[in-house]
Amino acid sequence: MKIVLINPPSQTPSLLLLRVMRSYNAPLGLAYLAAAARRAGHKVKIFDPEAGGMSLERMWKEAAEFGPDLVGVTSVTPNFPTARQLALEAKRRFNCLVIMGGPHVNALPRSTLLAVPGLDAVIRGEGEVPLLALAGDFDASGKVDFSKIPGAAFLERWKYKENPCPELIADLDTLPFPARDLLDLSLYYPSRWFFGGKKSTTLLTSRGCPGQCTFCANICMGRRFRPHSPGRVVEEIRSLLKTHGLRHFNIYDDCFTANARRAAEICDRITAEKLEISWDAMGRVNTLLDETLILKMKKAGFRQVVLGIETGSQRLLDLMRKGTTLAMAEECCAKLRRHGILYSNSFIIGNEGETEETILETIAFAKKLKSDLVTFVVMIPFPGTPLFDKYFKEYDSPDTDWTNWCSRFPDRPYAPRQTALSMEDLMRFRNIADSRFHSDPGNIWRNLIAVARNPRVLFK
Repeated sequence: MKIVLINPPSQTPSLLLLRVMRSYNAPLGLAYLAAAARRAGHKVKIFDPEAGGMSLERMWKEAAEFGPDLVGVTSVTPNFPTARQLALEAKRRFNCLVIMGGPHVNALPRSTLLAVPGLDAVIRGEGEVPLLALAGDFDASGKVDFSKIPGAAFLERWKYKENPCPELIADLDTLPFPARDLLDLSLYYPSRWFFGGKKSTTLLTSRGCPGQCTFCANICMGRRFRPHSPGRVVEEIRSLLKTHGLRHFNIYDDCFTANARRAAEICDRITAEKLEISWDAMGRVNTLLDETLILKMKKAGFRQVVLGIETGSQRLLDLMRKGTTLAMAEECCAKLRRHGILYSNSFIIGNEGETEETILETIAFAKKLKSDLVTFVVMIPFPGTPLFDKYFKEYDSPDTDWTNWCSRFPDRPYAPRQTALSMEDLMRFRNIADSRFHSDPGNIWRNLIAVARNPRVLFK
C-alpha cells in the first residue's frame, strides 16, 4: 500500500520571524506512523509543507507522482479548517482512501465526518495499530472494511459508527525509530543567522501524561505515562548523533521527569557514554524538586526546562486539578536557579473561576519566581478537555467555525464561559502581565542572559 501522510499548515501564513528563526518542529507523530507502516512492507511519503515553504500545488504534484492508495491528514484544533480542506482536496484529486487523525478529530469524530464529505474514517487513539490494520485489510478493489479497524469512526449509510479504540501500546520499545529519513531534517535546524546553525531535532522518550489538568486534551496518548526504556532512548540519541550529526535535542514529552528513576538512568547513561549533547525538556514542578536529579540532568547536557506554573492562585490550581502547589513552584525554581538551569515559566490568563484579583496574583507570582523567560497565554478550552465538555459541548457540530479557536492569533476570539471576564478583559490583562513583567529591570536582565545562552527560549 502507498500511504501519504500530511502535516497541515496553520490557518494563517507563517509569521516572517518564525520563518527566519525556523521555529518548526519535525512531525514525529507522522514519522512514527511511517516507520511502523514501512516495517510492515508499505511505502510511505510525509509532507510538511509549511516547514519547507512548499506550495500546496507542488505538494499535490509530488503526491500524484507517488500515487497514494491512502492519504492521512493529522489535525489539531487551530489547523482543523486547513486540514479539512486538504482532506477534501485529496479525495477530489486521487479518489483514494482518506482518513484523519490527531487530537481535534479524536475529540469530535462524528462532527468531523459530517464536516468533511467523502472522508472515509476518523482514526481514534494511537495511530500505529489502526493504520496497520487498515493497510492489511486493503484489497484489490481499493476498499477497506472499517468495521474491522480498531479505533475507526465512520459513516455507514449516513449512520455514525465507531469501533473501540485500540489498547494503548504498553511497550513503546516495540516501535521502530521514527522515520526521520522521510523528512528533510535541515528544515527544522535553527537558523544559522541567529543560532550558528547548531543541528537539533525533537525527541519523544515517552507518551502520555499522568496529570489530570482540566485544560489539557491528552486524548490520543492517554493520561498514563508510558516510557521508552533508558537504553532505547540513549540508543536513539546515539543513532542521531552518528547518522545526522545532531547534538541538541528538544524533548517533547509532556513530562520528561514523570518517572524520576528513569530520568536519572537516562542521564547516567548519557554521561557514562560521554555523549556530547545538550537538551531541553518540559516538566512539572512537583517532579523537579530532587537536587540530585537536577545535577544528574545538568551533567548530561540539560540546559533548559519549560514549566507550566499556570497561575499564582492556589484556589485556581486546585480547581484545574494541577496537582501542584505554589510552594512547590517556588522551591523548584529556586533549585533550578541555584544550579544554573534556565527555566521558562508559562501562565494562563482566563482559567476557570478567574477574576481580576487572581490575575494580579498571577502577575505578582510570575515576578516572584524570577523566571529566565515567562509566557502569558489566554485560555482556549480545546475539544477533548474537561473544560470544553463542561462549557462548550454544543460546539461539537459540523457547522462550528474553528477559526474562532485559534490560540496563536487571538484576534478571532471565542467568547469565554469558564470565567465572568470577557475576551477583551483577558487580552487586556495579558498585555498588562507582559508589560509589568518585561518592564522590570531584573526580569529584563534575566531575559537577556537567557536569550544569549539559548536563543530558542524565545519560541518555547
